[in-house]
Amino acid sequence: MAVVSAVPFTLKRSSDLYTSGGGYESTTETAQGLVRLEEDRLVIQWRVAVLTESMEGSGYETREAIEPVKEIVIPLSKVAGASVPERKWWRLRGPKLTITASDLLAFEKIAGPQGLKLKHPSKLVLRIKRADRLIAQEFAAELALTLTRLSLPLRHPQG
Repeated sequence: MAVVSAVPFTLKRSSDLYTSGGGYESTTETAQGLVRLEEDRLVIQWRVAVLTESMEGSGYETREAIEPVKEIVIPLSKVAGASVPERKWWRLRGPKLTITASDLLAFEKIAGPQGLKLKHPSKLVLRIKRADRLIAQEFAAELALTLTRLSLPLRHPQG
């Protein structure tokens, strides 16, 4: 299958834990990924790096782990569209690519506890670099054209 368009993205989430003994643990997960459009499907790949910093008493420890690449393939029949919303604050925090599902099961594999934890089950919001904003806008436009093409009934030549 030919790749039509691809957009790199980054997602981060962190958690802090204070123990009853005065200890502290901070965990930051950074997912670096790629979303691409291939003819009639959406392919999402990502790798998560986990950084854990622990402090107990006078000791300090840092651990880093990198998980293997994960991938999901979503048929375009379960995708409603994509956009790069214009927001006033994206100049500070960076632009985002929002992919909207037409079926709540579309992002199920990516939304679970081992996945990227989505805020809404029908929206996949991906942070992109400013330099990739135009690529993301092109991706959204190509997705819209592909969805339109796939929804048109086939025309047979009259003969």
